Amino acid sequence: MRNIYFYILTLFYISCSGNLSPNLKFSSEVPEIWSSPLPSQESFTGKWWQVFSDTLFNRTFEEFTGNNPDLLSISHQVESSNLLAKINGATRTPNVSLSTGGSSRQQNLSAFGFSLSSLGLGGGDTDSSANNQVVSFTSDNYSANVAMQWEIDIWGKLRNQRKAAFKNFEATQNELAYLRFSLSTRFATSYYNAVEAEMQYKLAEEITASLEGVRDVVSERYGLGLTSSLDLRLAEASFANSKLQLVDRSIQKNRSLRSLESLLGKYPSATIQISKKLPISIPPITAGIPSELVKRRPDVIAAVNKIEAASYEHAQSKRNLFPSFSLTASGGTSASELKDVLNGDYSVWNLGANISAPIFQGRRLRNNVLLKETQFNLAELEALKIMIRAFSEVEQALFIQHEIISQLDAVKTAEEQAKAAYDLAFDRYQKGLVDLVTVLNSQNQWSNSQSIKITIQNLHINSYTSLLLALGGKF
Repeated sequence: MRNIYFYILTLFYISCSGNLSPNLKFSSEVPEIWSSPLPSQESFTGKWWQVFSDTLFNRTFEEFTGNNPDLLSISHQVESSNLLAKINGATRTPNVSLSTGGSSRQQNLSAFGFSLSSLGLGGGDTDSSANNQVVSFTSDNYSANVAMQWEIDIWGKLRNQRKAAFKNFEATQNELAYLRFSLSTRFATSYYNAVEAEMQYKLAEEITASLEGVRDVVSERYGLGLTSSLDLRLAEASFANSKLQLVDRSIQKNRSLRSLESLLGKYPSATIQISKKLPISIPPITAGIPSELVKRRPDVIAAVNKIEAASYEHAQSKRNLFPSFSLTASGGTSASELKDVLNGDYSVWNLGANISAPIFQGRRLRNNVLLKETQFNLAELEALKIMIRAFSEVEQALFIQHEIISQLDAVKTAEEQAKAAYDLAFDRYQKGLVDLVTVLNSQNQWSNSQSIKITIQNLHINSYTSLLLALGGKF
């Protein structure tokens, strides 16, 4: 299995006589394995949003799926697309209609050139106005009719139209499914961005408290004459800067919480309860081969659905060149009394057969055949673009995931060493062995490494959800 042509034919395409066959080929072979290594060969079970083992997130995610306006809109779009496919595919069935009616009218004979005198009904000694008196009469009519019209699908034109309609529906359904998945992973990203912002704010509080403690020690030493005013000013400046950063972290935290509440369809009050920590242990993804991506990503499947629909539409356009055969029938009753409408003695009926064939339409039908063939070729190219993009997204997501795991190992070491350096420097400062600048620098390195670790942990989660999206879900 060296190219997408094989996968499309064997996995998706249902051939139809007279239809065009897809011919999707890469300029190079599709590899049997991804070039970037998958995190692990182990598998995991359960719904994808449960892989973080975060109960509060799972509960919030379920609320998101039930209340998010965009997701609710997608559900309605799927239903609308389904109904449209049924409407477009209903042409193969007979068209039956029922009608009832009633009328009452008055008619005069003058419309036909008759009068009393011409009918010999007027007297000889009467004046002319009496002889020309208008004769009129009234009549009632009531009817009930059933009519049927049915085009006989000899050439398969209507069958192809129906198949095209439902393939277009499948394409729309898969596209909307991928959009729903994409929105869900974005929500997961937004949720853990809010968790990161909360953790960064808590860290800023800890840093502020730590620098306040340093300032108090320096102030005490200054009062005892053990240090200079320079150290006191440096300590005060560092403490003031930490309070400034604390305000900035507070703004970021509230912004992310309000954004999350908006996604949940709630009033953005920044009061939502979220997880206190980022998930540390994320389960690995089972390894797979690139060809499996063609089987499972909804947007790729949708692209193939569109190829199939375009093929059926092309077949239909060619069959429009052939004659059409249809049957018509009607039956019912027609009577002057309403009580006789259901009386079979007053029945009327009609049967007919029609044949129509296109003779001259300014090459409209033949140009439509060429148009559908062009649309089929465009669908092929679009599917090829989507597949290449899908492969690229997976390779990139795998690469980023692998690199972030390496970063996590490095930042953990950096944090441990920075904390040890700060503790040692602060102890030596109190003993008068080092200056305050050394303490402040080591404290700054420690706080930065803590902040970077939180950021990378969140990047790990974001890259993981991006990988799930690129793979079309969990394996």
